[in-house]
Amino acid sequence: MRIIGYVREGPGPQSGEAAFAQAERIRRWASDAGHRLVAVCQDIKTPGHELGREGYRALIGIIGAGQVDGVVVSSIDALSADTIVQEVTIWDLRNRGMTVMSASQDDHEVLSLPVSERARLLIQDVLARVVDYQEMVSSIQPAPPTVDAADEEIIIELVEQDTATGN
Repeated sequence: MRIIGYVREGPGPQSGEAAFAQAERIRRWASDAGHRLVAVCQDIKTPGHELGREGYRALIGIIGAGQVDGVVVSSIDALSADTIVQEVTIWDLRNRGMTVMSASQDDHEVLSLPVSERARLLIQDVLARVVDYQEMVSSIQPAPPTVDAADEEIIIELVEQDTATGN
């Protein structure tokens, strides 16, 4: 399988593995698993600059070009420290046709389907319902063109409700 690695250092000085260590872990895992590592995109801390997502944007570009079949991280924490952001990212990558993998054995249960952790299951359910809603809304036909009020006479009749019958 052709895969791309993603490395992201945490924003704080004590947050997680250095980018180099993550990349090496990904390389070793890909080699041991028999995958072809096409590239490693990284978001790293630079003195005087906020931690951005340029590496992740590059990863999405490579995915969009159809050059890879899967994404691997050294740990799911590279996607985000926040569980919701992790699930949204995994959901997005899977919707782009990617298999999402981790070099960390601890993450394999989190990445398996169906998920057993209740919080992640709830997030995945909400995301699935968002997709259903978007599909439903996109299938709604636009309303017919409105009448130009300057050219037409419009009559509005107010109808009072019958309090005895409720009609």
